[in-house]
Amino acid sequence: MIDVHSHIIPNVDDGSGSIETSLNILKEEVLQGVQEVICTPHLRKPMFEASDAKVTEKFEELKLAAKDAGIDIKLHLGREIYCDNSIKKLISSGEFLSLGGSKYVLLEFPFEDKIDIDDTCYEIGLLGYIPVVAHVERYRYFRDLGAIEQLRRLGTLIQVNASSIAGKAPLKEKAFVNKLLKNYLVDLVGSDIHSTRLNYMRKAYEKVKAKDERYAAKIFQENAEKILHNK
Repeated sequence: MIDVHSHIIPNVDDGSGSIETSLNILKEEVLQGVQEVICTPHLRKPMFEASDAKVTEKFEELKLAAKDAGIDIKLHLGREIYCDNSIKKLISSGEFLSLGGSKYVLLEFPFEDKIDIDDTCYEIGLLGYIPVVAHVERYRYFRDLGAIEQLRRLGTLIQVNASSIAGKAPLKEKAFVNKLLKNYLVDLVGSDIHSTRLNYMRKAYEKVKAKDERYAAKIFQENAEKILHNK
């Protein structure tokens, strides 16, 4: 499996407060069956505004520490970028960390305050990038299958959290993810792991695999490989 959404790099957001904590999270990723992880610390000013330079520095430190600790996992770098009024200017500048250096961009939207997700993804697509909507089930105003279908027709990818598939999320989030899976509208699954959260990647994978093994392979592995190979 490839985990496309995680908060493991220490001291850059709310994911991990120490290198030791980060290494423990990585050990759990391995136990879950994850072979590769895209580290995606928040970029959300003023709440989380560590510079890309600092994030990259801490990422390299984590890679070295994981190697020294004998943790057999491959790490990639990206960011989870919060969408506000400055998002188009940021993307057009090209000065941000995409997923694994690819043309794919992980985007987070407000959970309750409505924003035009369609328009934002469309505009980012015009700039030459492929939007990936992070944990789509968490946006209360966007739990509509037709809206998701429209996004995917325009080339946007849909990511959901493993915890929602595993039944460890609020009822409405779980229910919406079940509808998305039933209609094959999920493209990617991520742990969205923080030090304060449990990892449900294996449980989520087994649940999807029990219903459709081919689909499980796509959303837990193959589609993420396409991102990392920039296809």
